[in-house]
Amino acid sequence: MAVPSGERAQTVAVDCRCPDSWGSNPERDCSKRGSSRGAHSDHDATTLKISNASNALFFEPHQIPQRLSFCRQIPPKAVKYSDAGGYVWSEKSMIITLNWNANVTKIPRTMIKKSQTIYKVWFVAWSLISGHLVVGEPIGEQQQSIPSVKTAGALTEQQLKSHVERIDAFIQAGLAEHGVPANPRTPDAVFLRRVYLDIIGRIPNLEEARTFLRSSMPTKQRDLINQLLDSEGYVSREFNYWADLLRIQSRLRNAPGKPYLDWVKNALRENKPYDEMVRELIQAEGYIWDNGAAGYYLRDAGMPLDHMANTFQVFLGTQLACAQCHDHPYDEFTQLDYYQQAAYIFGVKTTDREVVKEYRKIGRRVNTDGIDPDTRQMARRMIQPLRYRVNETRSKLRLPDDYQYDDASPKSVVEPMAIFGDEIRLAKGESPRDGYAAWLTSAENPRFATVIANRLWKRVMGVGLIEPVDDLADSYSASHPQIMDYLTKLIIDLDFNLRDYLRVLYNTQTYQRNVSAEEWEEGSPYFYPGPLLKRMSAEQLWDSVVGLIVQDIDERRGNPAQNQRYAQAKQLVGMSADKILEVAEERAEADGVRRKLRQKAQELQKRIQAAQRQQNPSEVRRLRQEQTALSKEMRHLENTMASGRQRSRTRRLASNDPRWRGIPDELVRASEIQSPAPPRHFLHQFGQSDRETIENANDEANVPQVLTLLNGPFYSQLRRSNSAFQMTCESARNTTELLDAIYLSILTRLPNLEERKLLLPGFEQDPDTAADDLAWVLLNTRQFAFVQ
Repeated sequence: MAVPSGERAQTVAVDCRCPDSWGSNPERDCSKRGSSRGAHSDHDATTLKISNASNALFFEPHQIPQRLSFCRQIPPKAVKYSDAGGYVWSEKSMIITLNWNANVTKIPRTMIKKSQTIYKVWFVAWSLISGHLVVGEPIGEQQQSIPSVKTAGALTEQQLKSHVERIDAFIQAGLAEHGVPANPRTPDAVFLRRVYLDIIGRIPNLEEARTFLRSSMPTKQRDLINQLLDSEGYVSREFNYWADLLRIQSRLRNAPGKPYLDWVKNALRENKPYDEMVRELIQAEGYIWDNGAAGYYLRDAGMPLDHMANTFQVFLGTQLACAQCHDHPYDEFTQLDYYQQAAYIFGVKTTDREVVKEYRKIGRRVNTDGIDPDTRQMARRMIQPLRYRVNETRSKLRLPDDYQYDDASPKSVVEPMAIFGDEIRLAKGESPRDGYAAWLTSAENPRFATVIANRLWKRVMGVGLIEPVDDLADSYSASHPQIMDYLTKLIIDLDFNLRDYLRVLYNTQTYQRNVSAEEWEEGSPYFYPGPLLKRMSAEQLWDSVVGLIVQDIDERRGNPAQNQRYAQAKQLVGMSADKILEVAEERAEADGVRRKLRQKAQELQKRIQAAQRQQNPSEVRRLRQEQTALSKEMRHLENTMASGRQRSRTRRLASNDPRWRGIPDELVRASEIQSPAPPRHFLHQFGQSDRETIENANDEANVPQVLTLLNGPFYSQLRRSNSAFQMTCESARNTTELLDAIYLSILTRLPNLEERKLLLPGFEQDPDTAADDLAWVLLNTRQFAFVQ
């Protein structure tokens, strides 16, 4: 069945079998074999490709590596699709490809580079009957070997359906091949709770649960997914994920982290394309208050080599840290490779030398001109933030003094060079960093799209197609190569729209099946009969519990402290040294007045307490009037300062909403809390990442967690008159409805018959006590803590 050498093959007839039988029942032929043109029309068009000849079957390109493994000559994981149009695999210094006679041929790499088109292969198929590899060309350009999954703009319903069906078909074929049954479709209540936790990071409230469970719309799952992906809760959930990856902290090394946090949240809220978001981080410059993305460099200020290693691990799934000190022990990367790659961003500095020189003049004047000590201290404090500004210099990276390899000399200057993939060619006037950013985020980069597609697949399904997700060695392979290839192409053709990519994954039957409760061991195969059972993250637990207390939790913003020094420093940019000293003198005077007023307020409070002990009401009234006047004076002083007005305005905004009156300020979503949460906080106890290393969260149970849920402060807040849970209880018209409402609010399901029989008598006797006890019990169940 080989195609004759030198002839243009228009069709290739291949005896075929149904794909469902591949690898599971090699003797079973397709019942439609031998039929006329158009056979197999009932098969999934994304799985089979039929030529113009009858009985002809072509494998899609993503299937070829798996099919070639039937030859038992080629390891399937080594086969890769070449941009030149054929399938090639490496063997030492040779490239192995297929010639027109379907013979395996070794061709030197240099020849492939000189003339790739000679060896162009359009279709490759494995004939299971004849035992030959066959190769052919398509008739005209309308028959492409790789069908595009290009989606222009937002996904249409038809496009969404096509992608979903394609992915499910891949999974189903793998399950059939390995004899693994698919899990049953998940019930509505379980799906509802899972999709809320996965997309917006909290359980649904009572109204949300009732609305979905009572709906009979056939598209309600898809509609809910769309609703959640377009909500503010999605931004909160995604921020927690990216804060772990980017190690975002509220306090950076030399700057406040809030502008950086806000930048990331806004990028997620605007659904900024992923490649654009990463480029803006890599190319960020300026002060953090002007450009929040500058926080990406300020996070690793003074550590350019570590910063590059972190960038590669997050965005390219490649761990290079070992190569910083020596050649990589498990990969092909050398120490010189590492330094050549780091050279692209070594010129990026987080301190502005020119600014430092300018403001040193102020320091000299402060020391020599006899300036008041308070003014001197204020001036130094004011200008300190101006030192930290991301800017690009012409600094050159040199190899370390103890460099020990013979491919370069110690302390020699390192020229930038990409560690893998295409060479980075800089346009005229383009900086090394700009070229590096374009190379890293390019759709042509062999790892950029694959890594994020795989990371998000793992978030949704529980296991990555490539594991570990951030340690792709040079010979990495996916457990399901055809799915990984398709998802990589999908995310590129979606123009890196992560929200639409997740929309596809959440709509698959694979995601909407029951979870697999068996523990998966890394390194063992997983065929995705359904998602893996997983424990809630610290943020999901916190947001779910707080959501039982706080009404409309997604609308409640946090109240992070404003850093006055940086708010003041922003106003100093471009000021002369004389003007800065003038401002410093005014602020030093204001600080002095503030200290005196505070001291006076403390003394006044002591006098009031003394008058109360002496039972002298007239003196107490007089002192209270003094206290009121003093408070007005202090507020006036605070309100003359911009940062004070901003902080005061934020506090009033947070406290005046009647929905949340009296509820502690700290009861907000995890994304609105200090990052990471302070020690002994609920989030810290339940394993939130310390944001020091990439994805450092821990979901293991421990004793402090149990004690926190058993005896924590949440239960008193649950019974507040304006808590969401208390209002749910009070809206119930009878004990049965009350029982149902509590189960729906906490477990997102109704009680079963046995639970009703056990609990209803207690609700009939004392509904308030029974409601309190049941809430306490349900919040401490494993059913609450896990995502089913």
